[in-house]
Amino acid sequence: MSYIVPFQSVDLFENTFKRQINKTTGEVENRKFVFDKLFGEGPDKLPIEPDRYRLIWMPGCPHSNKAVITLRLLGLDRIISIGECGVLRDPRGWVFSEDIGEVDPVLKIHYLDDAYLKGDPEFTGRSTVPAIVDVTTGAVAQNDPVNIPKYFVRDWKKYHKENAPDLYPEELQKEIDEWSDFINKEVNAYGCGFARNQETFDKAFDSYFEALDTLEKRLSDRRFVNGDHITLSDIHLYVALIRFHINYHLVFGVNKKRLQDYPNLWGYTRDIYQTESFYEYTKLEWIKKHYQLSPHMRAKLGNVYGLVGTGPDNRELLTPTGREKLSEDPDNKFVYETSKNPLFFHNNVYGEKEYLEYALLTPIRKAGEATFQTDLERWAHQEEDAFKQIDKRLSSSRYLLGDKLSEADEILYKTLLRHDHIYYYQNKLNFAKSFDYPNIRRYVDDLKNIDSIANSIDIVSEKEQAFKELDESRNPYGLIFRGPEI
Repeated sequence: MSYIVPFQSVDLFENTFKRQINKTTGEVENRKFVFDKLFGEGPDKLPIEPDRYRLIWMPGCPHSNKAVITLRLLGLDRIISIGECGVLRDPRGWVFSEDIGEVDPVLKIHYLDDAYLKGDPEFTGRSTVPAIVDVTTGAVAQNDPVNIPKYFVRDWKKYHKENAPDLYPEELQKEIDEWSDFINKEVNAYGCGFARNQETFDKAFDSYFEALDTLEKRLSDRRFVNGDHITLSDIHLYVALIRFHINYHLVFGVNKKRLQDYPNLWGYTRDIYQTESFYEYTKLEWIKKHYQLSPHMRAKLGNVYGLVGTGPDNRELLTPTGREKLSEDPDNKFVYETSKNPLFFHNNVYGEKEYLEYALLTPIRKAGEATFQTDLERWAHQEEDAFKQIDKRLSSSRYLLGDKLSEADEILYKTLLRHDHIYYYQNKLNFAKSFDYPNIRRYVDDLKNIDSIANSIDIVSEKEQAFKELDESRNPYGLIFRGPEI
């Protein structure tokens, strides 16, 4: 759908949020989220099953941003797929405008509202994101915006990836809950952005900056909200601060200070932005367009010509922060989960071959079969997770199973070469080459000197054959890529 639509009167804003406007005070209030059944076992719970659900998010929305970041951090994107709405609603609601034909490739719907109506045929509210849809029925199953990240952490634990970050440590849960609640209630620029009279605006303005002052002080002597490591509290705060930086200061009028004028909050935001999962799911330009070009917000804020602000300079988000000095564990932004019964023990060749099939070979194959963007990204992330985990293990081990060469090493060696020469290009798995990981590079160089391993694959011939086998639509001129240098 077009991002520049004819300007409409403020009636559009009133109509969009009419069910949330308090008739006595005139304030726009939070809504009750009707699909609030919890995950678990039993007839009154949502079953926890792989490949049953699809998380629908929209890049501009802070709540759905929390959900997708948490899903990715925990590796749950392997078993819960991701769908993405465009950043502008039309009069009926969220549209899958970035997908081919403006139809979600899994749910086969144009409007997210259709999934809401399947969940409740009497639903007359405003469909919202995030929404977790049961793909077996096409119906929304859960849409609690604040607590979905906690559900992913708490209820889906048995499906977390190997060495997933512990975002909700038991000893910090009370503190995390208290700060998350404070952040969601007080670091809320919508009080100003949705204000419909001066009194409401002024009250929200003062409250907002009092909350930022509180957090600026707290982050003066700790790297993250709850100490040395990122927790759920930080996910809640980060999505609010990055939007303050990109949009709220400009368009919501919370302009007492900019984010850059808070040394600790500014460094903190950059520190998190530069972190895996946060960076890849913070779509800065989409965030900007969502707030500044949404038809109802254009009407509310008088953006008659659909103009977008010229700043800020997003390159500043990538500058060093120095905040690691505040931590007793400066090399790690996360503390990692431990389990007495991990999915893989890595103590014999059979288990290691199963691990490689699960963590590496299956994602590569599924990426090669992907026909839409979010599916490709889903499996590329899984392969990237495996590369990082293998590189970490090889930092203290010569081979996969210690000092003893095994059949698993031959499988991995061949897969790494195929990634660099074939999958990187044909499957669009170009997040990195295997030799970008220092311990994997040492490992491959070592194996190249072992004749039985080095002679087990002719990668040049395999690459040529792989390109020749592509049909005419995928390789119309029959070209064979030359690199990389061996």
